[in-house]
Amino acid sequence: MFHEIEDIEREKQRLSRRPSLEDAPPVLSAFDVRTNCPVAEFDARLRSVLGPALDLAVSHPFEGELPVDALPDWFTSAAQKTPASAPAHVTRGAERYAATVGGGSWRPQEWLYQFDPESEFRGWAWWDLTRTGEHEARIWVDTWGESFFACDELRWLAYVSGAEEVTGPTLVRAADWVAALDRDR
Repeated sequence: MFHEIEDIEREKQRLSRRPSLEDAPPVLSAFDVRTNCPVAEFDARLRSVLGPALDLAVSHPFEGELPVDALPDWFTSAAQKTPASAPAHVTRGAERYAATVGGGSWRPQEWLYQFDPESEFRGWAWWDLTRTGEHEARIWVDTWGESFFACDELRWLAYVSGAEEVTGPTLVRAADWVAALDRDR
């Protein structure tokens, strides 16, 4: 799935403010997350990484080395061979990702390249995040109705942002998101 620049711009808007009910597609995909921190902190970490990635997607050619200086230091520290300087949530997240997914750490360049608008690798677009408990959240993404899609870069981000467990994706009706908004208020 190619990500048109206009679509990425809308995705950036959803990252900065909750999308309108009228814009919701018929179905979304959801990831349930148990965090090791308050959900607001987890949410802020996710957005602090996704924002610069989406900014690059609309403003920078994906050729050669991409600038990583806009990414938070804690995120780029996750890929270090000896992450002693990484915050505990990052080190723990990298361990949880490896144990759950079976993959190693994502290098920042490799991770950013998933946001290349002309790439077909990223099979999702950010929709929203709702709190389901003090340490539980649901990440909502638009997958254009697909139940199976590439999402390991999202899992990586979730784990190093403070997830202890990430389950899903599950294909859900947009009405489920609307209901979650009422519970999240």
